[in-house]
Amino acid sequence: MQPSSNAPPGVYAIVSSEGLLRTEALARFLEALGDSLDPFGPVRVDGRSAGPAAVLDDVRTPSLMGHRVVIVDDADGFISAHRQLLEKYCAKPAPGGTLVLLCSTLPKNTKLNKIIDKQGRVLRCEAPRGAACIAWIVERARNLYGKRIAPGAARRLRDHSGDQLGRLDSELSKLCTFVGERADITADDVGALTGRYREEKVFAVMDAIASGQPSEALHHWEQVLATDRAAPARAIGGLSWSVGQLLKARSEWEQGADLRALAPRFFTDADTLKRRLERAPRARLEQWQRDLLAADLAIKTGASGADVAIEKFIVRHAARAG
Repeated sequence: MQPSSNAPPGVYAIVSSEGLLRTEALARFLEALGDSLDPFGPVRVDGRSAGPAAVLDDVRTPSLMGHRVVIVDDADGFISAHRQLLEKYCAKPAPGGTLVLLCSTLPKNTKLNKIIDKQGRVLRCEAPRGAACIAWIVERARNLYGKRIAPGAARRLRDHSGDQLGRLDSELSKLCTFVGERADITADDVGALTGRYREEKVFAVMDAIASGQPSEALHHWEQVLATDRAAPARAIGGLSWSVGQLLKARSEWEQGADLRALAPRFFTDADTLKRRLERAPRARLEQWQRDLLAADLAIKTGASGADVAIEKFIVRHAARAG
């Protein structure tokens, strides 16, 4: 029988690829329980190591103080290992308690999903991507931190930090501290706090390679290392990102884009960007990408260290350009 819409669900699956979204959905559920929640709070277990008998016994244990909640964190493996037992329990969950499964995936066509959807609730929190991610940053800054961030600055933050919401939120928090009482977060603030200097130096590395100046390229690379101790481990990703950005700019330029509009993305002016693109035709950029992929494979398989692989890449391609 479908539980009353006013009663807490006996089983609740919160599904999202983003840990931040799962955490916030859980917080809303617990807040909605209000004073009915067991005053000793919910029980939390690690789904990677928890045994099903202990977890289900915890949910079944009656509480005279309030509604009992047992939360299984990282429940994907827990579900896979104990699917039949969970199907049986979720078909008839214990009264007076809620089993909460926090998982990255729960396919809609599975029997367990259908049972939970019928007997309790399945909440799916889709992670925003692309333009939706930029809108999320703008709304997050306004609603949680009381700050304004223009879409262009939000786009730069996403470009620097990726689409992972937990990391974006962490960077937003740092930015709010950085700007202090100021209401607006600018693109310059984002650049200053999330690695603009390093990115400028990475582009300088690529410029020097394209100009056939290996010593200059190695000098700029040493400056990247000096500002980021983890740079060797992130080297291939950073260089690949810069090559990808140049390829993207070249495509936009070939389609008639104004270089004055493109230049700020590369921390430079239109004339410098034009020279940069002229020195690095598409075929050369694509060769750089292939060689960076090969270097990445060599590093991951232990055939080369990151420092050696990057130095070889710089010297090889700068010599060819010269």
